[in-house]
Amino acid sequence: MSSNAPAAPRAGRPRSEATRHAILDAATDLALAGGRVPTIDAVASQAGVSRTTIYKWWPSSAAVLAEGLLDRFHESIEFDDALPVREALTLQVDALVTLLRDTAAGALVRQLLAAAASDRAVGVAMLDRWLEPRRATAAHHLERGVQQGLVRPDADLALVVDVLFAPVYHRLVWGHAPLEPGLARQVCDLVWPTICVTSPAAPAAAS
Repeated sequence: MSSNAPAAPRAGRPRSEATRHAILDAATDLALAGGRVPTIDAVASQAGVSRTTIYKWWPSSAAVLAEGLLDRFHESIEFDDALPVREALTLQVDALVTLLRDTAAGALVRQLLAAAASDRAVGVAMLDRWLEPRRATAAHHLERGVQQGLVRPDADLALVVDVLFAPVYHRLVWGHAPLEPGLARQVCDLVWPTICVTSPAAPAAAS
């Protein structure tokens, strides 16, 4: 065999992608086990990488965790377009309620939201890597509703998304009311009549 023969390609993900996922997993595992945002040093040690490698992709450990949580619980925003629009929206809100109520992610998201009030980098990370992907998915389903003639074309979809998710985060942060199993259905039942296309009134019967 010639010594100049090209090496066989390596199987699996490219090195940088595998490293990136190792960092996300490390941050998420540490946070879920410890109940708090881990330090960069702890994430680097757990993932077997340098601090410099982490800072190549993220500005802080909070940013790593925000993306790691979304990556770990991504199924909470994955709902097929085959579902009716109203059901897809309800299921998405309900998945968030369940995630924040029944897993350690709830306490971590509360910590990240609190930290965002005084640390702009954390706020940007939460917006870009946690909130916006969920908002984009909900907006997508609302746009399906507009295309199908179910949702009013003049509805402010960004505002509708705010209204759908606001009660969940409001209760998570303030704790004034529980994240109860029926919350998603209650919110969607309240919002849907304000955005749906109503059928034209039936003509009056001839006398």
